[in-house]
Amino acid sequence: MIVRRAALIGVVGLLVAIAGGCSWTNGALSDPASSGASTTPTPRVAPSPVRATPTYRTQEEIYLLRNKIYSAGQVPAVACSLPDIAVRSQKAVQQYSTAVLDCLQRAWKPLVVRAGVKFVPAVTYAVNQGSKTACGIFRKEDYVYYCRANSGIYLDWDQLVEDEGTGPVAAQITIQYLMAHEFGHHVQRLVRISQYFDDRWDRTTGATRLEQMRRQELQASCFASAFLGANQASLNLYDDRLNAYRRAAHRGDDGQPDGVRDHGSRASNTSWTDDAFAAKSPAVCNTWAAPAEWVS
Repeated sequence: MIVRRAALIGVVGLLVAIAGGCSWTNGALSDPASSGASTTPTPRVAPSPVRATPTYRTQEEIYLLRNKIYSAGQVPAVACSLPDIAVRSQKAVQQYSTAVLDCLQRAWKPLVVRAGVKFVPAVTYAVNQGSKTACGIFRKEDYVYYCRANSGIYLDWDQLVEDEGTGPVAAQITIQYLMAHEFGHHVQRLVRISQYFDDRWDRTTGATRLEQMRRQELQASCFASAFLGANQASLNLYDDRLNAYRRAAHRGDDGQPDGVRDHGSRASNTSWTDDAFAAKSPAVCNTWAAPAEWVS
């Protein structure tokens, strides 16, 4: 799968994007300038034609299939320093997730800047059911989410604390992975991938819409694993901690009670996250150029 996935880096032009509209403005790329035709009366070469204004379809292709984040290089190792604490309270979840976020910000900032975007930091909040967030009331089924309104990552601390069934290692690694995944959505927003995902979401329905959702979610997971692979040493992701990471990263939506397939199968999650963990780079995370069977 690594060989096949690597081939995507240079094959992004194979898919055809679809038109839409949105108003998010913090862009990673600007429209190419138009060039005027020559005014020389008797040119020795044919004058250059006036270039048409790029279509919205072209912009969607640029930001989803050819985004500069894919060529921004490897995620750097940034010497993560996480507190060695028992994750048993709201305060502990907040402290631990904040430390993970600091590591994520330092690792992703140079890549986002290299992609031509101003880096805007995210924030994290340990909340519980009924809490008010910038994206509305936090519900029981929310668990964790990224809110674009304030670049906030919200975690349900009640469900993340260690207990009889969740030991200290599993609790810490689960928070690491969830934070890395949600920060992947932050990166998507900064480089305008999310804007064009929204357009696809708005104009599709049914199975086609769910496929777009899987592409978005699998890419966030892939970004997460690129970061975790790059920082494996300082995060001590070895032995039982590495196994805990794999359990979190490989989880799929195959057996959802409601049958909704919106985050990718176990096989798809395993493939994308394993490739990214090894590559330590978003270059292998172009889910938008992948064939449908790779995002099942």
